Amino acid sequence: MNLEFSLSALNEDAPYKLESSGLYSFSFVTEQGKKYEIGFIQDLMISDEGIYQFFISTEDKFKTAPDVKIQQTVMVVMTAFFKTQGVVLDYICATEDNRQAARDRMFHRWFEQAMDRDQYCMRNMSVEIDGILYYASVILRMDNPRYDAVMEAVDRFIADFQDKLKD
Repeated sequence: MNLEFSLSALNEDAPYKLESSGLYSFSFVTEQGKKYEIGFIQDLMISDEGIYQFFISTEDKFKTAPDVKIQQTVMVVMTAFFKTQGVVLDYICATEDNRQAARDRMFHRWFEQAMDRDQYCMRNMSVEIDGILYYASVILRMDNPRYDAVMEAVDRFIADFQDKLKD
């Protein structure tokens, strides 16, 4: 299942100018000069097709003032992603600076503010491994033709993962 994005269509709605930075990935620079990369990578851990891991990253370590245009730009891309029939998104919060809980809260807030919550199912998960708490979400449209199969695969993945942690 291939994703299709029209860069010109994205830029009609995104407050920050998006540039292609690879297959299914985009970059943009904020008014404060911070560069972000966002995009999707096919994820085969839960199912064999149609599941993509979303990422957002920056190499710029400087702190900036809150900027609602970052959220708006990300959600323009997210909305375009879900126009592809049958796709599923997973999101795993980065842990390198121990701010994964804040990232999880921010992502959920962004998604709930920008997307029609009645059209989507968001399954949230957290697991502690070696003293580190990992947060993840799986999101799919309620009208996804593979909804039941995907949710069963997610439940199996979680159960298998928790079983491995017990060993």
